[in-house]
Parts: sequence; C-alpha cells; structure tokens
Amino acid sequence: MRRRSRNFVRPYGTRTGPAPAFAHQRRFSSPVFSNTWVDNLMLLPPDTRRTEASVELVRTNLSGTAKQQLTTYVMSLYRKGQTKLPPENDLAKLFGVSRITIRRALGELEREGLILREQGRGTFINPASASIKINLVPGEEFTKLIAESGHQAAITVVDISTRPAVLDEAERLGVAPGTELCSVEKLYFADGTPAIISVDRFPTSLVKNLPTAEYLSAHPIFDFLRDEAGVAIVRDKIEIESITHLKACQLAKAGAQLCCETALAFNGINYNRDNEPVMVDTEIYDTSIVKFELLRVKDVC
Repeated sequence: MRRRSRNFVRPYGTRTGPAPAFAHQRRFSSPVFSNTWVDNLMLLPPDTRRTEASVELVRTNLSGTAKQQLTTYVMSLYRKGQTKLPPENDLAKLFGVSRITIRRALGELEREGLILREQGRGTFINPASASIKINLVPGEEFTKLIAESGHQAAITVVDISTRPAVLDEAERLGVAPGTELCSVEKLYFADGTPAIISVDRFPTSLVKNLPTAEYLSAHPIFDFLRDEAGVAIVRDKIEIESITHLKACQLAKAGAQLCCETALAFNGINYNRDNEPVMVDTEIYDTSIVKFELLRVKDVC
C-alpha cells in the first residue's frame, strides 16, 4: 500500500473549557454571548490572580471565545436560510466584545472558508463550507465527531501508564530521551463499533498526579492538563498517513478492535499559547465511520 502523509496545523476551538471558579463574571444582555469573564480577570489585583494559568486562559479566550460564539452564530443563521452577516459594529455589540476582536475572529473564519467578505457588499456565509459535517480543522472532541457522523458515542479508557520517551517523542516534545511520559489511551465507539483510538503522551513533570480512568471517562485530556497543570492547548500540528490494520495494532493496544483493513492516522504535536510543545498524540480513525471534509482555498494564479 502506498503511504501518503500530509501536515496540518489545527486550532482548537472549544478545548479551553469553562471559566474557572475564581473568575468574576460580567453579564451582558446579549443572548448569544452571556459574559466575558476574561475581561474581569485582567481587572483583578495581581495578588488575586493565578498568574500562569489565568493569563494563559485570558490570552486564549479573548479572541478564541469570540470566534467560537461567532461560529455558532454563523451556523444558526445558515440553518435559518440567512446568508449575510450583520456589520462588524453590530456583531461587536451582540457579543459584548471590541470591534478589533470581532474583526480578528472574522478574519480567522474567512481563512477557514466559513465566510466570504466582499468589499462594498458585506460578509456572507459560504454554503460550501457551512454544509460540511466534519471539518478537518479545527480539532474537535472525538465524541462530537462521532455524533456529527450520525452515531451514538461511547468511551472506554484502555490504558493509563508511564514510560520513558523514545527518541521520536523526545524530539517532538523538546525533552531528553528517556524523560518519563504519561500515556493515556482511549477507545471511542460509534453505535457500539470501535471508531477512533487516541493515544496521548505528555511529560509527567507537568502534573502532580496522574489522571484517573473515572475522570478521563467524562473529560478530555485537555481539561486535565488545564486544571491540573494550568496548561491551555490551543493548536496542534499533525501529519496524516494511511495505515494498515497491523500498523494500528502496533501503535495502540486497542488497534486489534478496529474492524477496518486500513485506517487514517494523525500524528500530532500539541502546543500551548507560547507555541511550546506539551503533548504528542496519535489518533487512529476508521474512515468508514468518521469521514473528514476540508474546504481548501486555491492559489493557482
């Protein structure tokens, strides 16, 4: 079988989680964007802030949350048959953020192909992109991917263990070979059929305690790293390759449970806001169940 690989950088749209308990909330009348807790966090006296985690989450969420809410709003308009977005000033008032933040969020959605901006006419929803069920970017939770494929999702935690980093993992994480890593493997089911396997590895030095199977059955690993280590993962760089069933068995303990002869594998490096690698992962997809789509902007002139 011919092996093909591609590289992508995916922003994480929804993985920073809800506001932490210590953040005061400021309420807005907007039904779409109910509060901007990050603004209030920056107004707190320095001695009341959790410096690393708080500032990291603030930087991530100021524009990230606006983009998430704007994406939801755009899709709601699309489902209602509307194609044109309100002006930037109106959107800024609707979401309770500055026009600069809205402009930045619109720019990201334009680069992803969800909207089209035409000078002198306004901003429009791109129907070719809005109709995509599972987009390759941004990275989304696996249960959501399965649900968007029309299936009922379920999770089994296969393994939580520690081991030394091999050379490839050490190079991608920027640590010394042999550094102790925590390895977390999960198996995701679609209507009872194994559909996705994830194997996440991060240095144990980031956390005081390892995650439990009970916690990981209800939360993604990103929540654990955010809550336990104050690390907000905002993007990943992935190499995509097609693999055989035998290769899937070599990469993951649950590989033998996949029913497909070939699978799609994502080998990723996950970065924090400072663009530092904090975790590597392997994602294996049965593409007879989970089918990705990607709208690409052509540069052929």
